[in-house]
Amino acid sequence: MEKELPYKNLVHLVRHACTTMSVGKDATVDGSVIVAHADDDVADERVIYVPAAAYNESDTRQVYYDDASLGHTLSDGKTKYNYSELYRYIGESRGPGYNTDADKSHFSTPLGSIPQYPKDDPDYPLDLPKELKTYAYFDSNYGIMNEHQLMIGECTCGAKIHPEPKPGKRIFYAAELSRVALERCTNARDAINLIGYLIEKYGYYGTGETLLIGDPNEAWVIEMCGYDMDGTDGIWVAQRVPDDGFFVAANEFRIRDVEEGKDKDSENMKYSSNLFEVCKANGWLDKSAKEMDWLPTVSWGEYGHPYYSLRRVWRAL
Repeated sequence: MEKELPYKNLVHLVRHACTTMSVGKDATVDGSVIVAHADDDVADERVIYVPAAAYNESDTRQVYYDDASLGHTLSDGKTKYNYSELYRYIGESRGPGYNTDADKSHFSTPLGSIPQYPKDDPDYPLDLPKELKTYAYFDSNYGIMNEHQLMIGECTCGAKIHPEPKPGKRIFYAAELSRVALERCTNARDAINLIGYLIEKYGYYGTGETLLIGDPNEAWVIEMCGYDMDGTDGIWVAQRVPDDGFFVAANEFRIRDVEEGKDKDSENMKYSSNLFEVCKANGWLDKSAKEMDWLPTVSWGEYGHPYYSLRRVWRAL
């Protein structure tokens, strides 16, 4: 009888692997910031140009489900927010590249919406724009880069809890977060602040995620996940990549030490206001703890076998 392999899904997992990396400006030959991303084996791999778009102060921005998060059909076997498995989005709000000339009954169904010009929200983390328009960007399964050279890389990470989307309650996954950041931000630090705000205000669903965000001057890493199957927000940590350093992630969280209070909103680290409270309430962290190792606190580790993530990181380093 043939001996059973200890990791039967090894071949499958080798094909489903995203690796992302960033290099600071003082560690590159020409002084540029680098963000790279291998987005492997997800259904719709097209790169599409999304043009800048004007809007009115009263307009809203629709937020759509991303099947890169939990697949095309949810756990009930019925719920679908995108009409076709071949297209990550069908509709008119992202320019002609996404207009398939389909009947409107086939358009993607939004999970909710956010204000395009949130003038009445005192917690909005950005200065309101002087010109009422979004920035142009290149899009794929995740946003890639906008007209201001703000760029984003990504890898999916296993978290302890993966909530499903719920219209009006948990409407953001990392892919839509990346697009809103590219539509509204010109630098990485603003993008981090905006993404954190959107997670806390509008809810996060899906797998854990790592986003690398860079501009011509600096690069950041933001990692995020849900913590409650019926939650209305999420948790996240962000850390700056040193100018003379580099960072690699491969489907496992990579941020480690977080200190309560000190790192809340520093020059080199930020995290969600509920982070320590949530992890203590879930029993992931001792109630008296003032420090946290983010990775083992919220992560399930290296997916299906112990060489899935860190061997790729080791090779890149």
